[in-house]
Amino acid sequence: MKTITYTRRSLACQYFPDAEPEQAVRRLTSWIRRCRPLYAELTRGGTPFDKRRYLTVREARLIMEYLGEP
Repeated sequence: MKTITYTRRSLACQYFPDAEPEQAVRRLTSWIRRCRPLYAELTRGGTPFDKRRYLTVREARLIMEYLGEP
């Protein structure tokens, strides 16, 4: 069974296609931090969301559920 992971950068660039990758990551992270229930879900595993480079499929789905499709 293949496990799919996303980078924060690739997901951020989907949400902000006109921004530079670093700026897109900062914007997406800002949106996620403002959505307290989403941020709590993403940091529930122990490692703060901001410190992780990769996202699981579950985490990417949570982000899309709370913030909408990119």
